[in-house]
Amino acid sequence: MHSRHETKAELRSGWTMDTRSIGLALGWTLVIVLLAFVFRERREPRWSRAQGTIQDTRIVADSGWESPAGGQLTWKAEYKVAYFVRGREYVVWIDSGIREESEAGVRLTLPHSHPPCRVEYDVLRPQRSVGDCP
Repeated sequence: MHSRHETKAELRSGWTMDTRSIGLALGWTLVIVLLAFVFRERREPRWSRAQGTIQDTRIVADSGWESPAGGQLTWKAEYKVAYFVRGREYVVWIDSGIREESEAGVRLTLPHSHPPCRVEYDVLRPQRSVGDCP
């Protein structure tokens, strides 16, 4: 005999389960899922911005391909950009967007004055960054 407050759910296999137990199990599942979501969010990087200053330029091979007529190589310029986070200096190499078919072509295309640069960095690991020098 069951008390009037007990309710049972009959499963296909013939097993019965208290509906309060089902609710409790669903509640704990929801709590676990929410906690997993919160802790996952904490591990994802949070990004902030800093002003960067170009310290140096380098010219590096960009891409190459082989054809029946011979190999072809393109070159690009990269800027060495310094930025400060909480009084500490960090450095990142940023693609300048300049590409030519020769190193000399890249050198001639580089501007004589350096543009300002924006750097986005991970606030937990400031050495992890990306930048843009328009």
